[in-house]
Amino acid sequence: MATFTFYIRDERYTVPTLAIVVAQNAVRARALAAKRLLESPHHTAIDVYEGEALRFSLSPGAERAIH
Repeated sequence: MATFTFYIRDERYTVPTLAIVVAQNAVRARALAAKRLLESPHHTAIDVYEGEALRFSLSPGAERAIH
């Protein structure tokens, strides 16, 4: 299990919402982030960190992977 930090960007707020997520691996974290992104039409992107490292960013139309 690994701990991931989600920074959820929302068009209504200037500061991202922080969520701490424990997942089996980065693949599962990506699936959870995608689900979280779809929870609100106001979510514009989610940046996913593992420790200090940005692992990937998700947005409704595009995805940017960082390995």
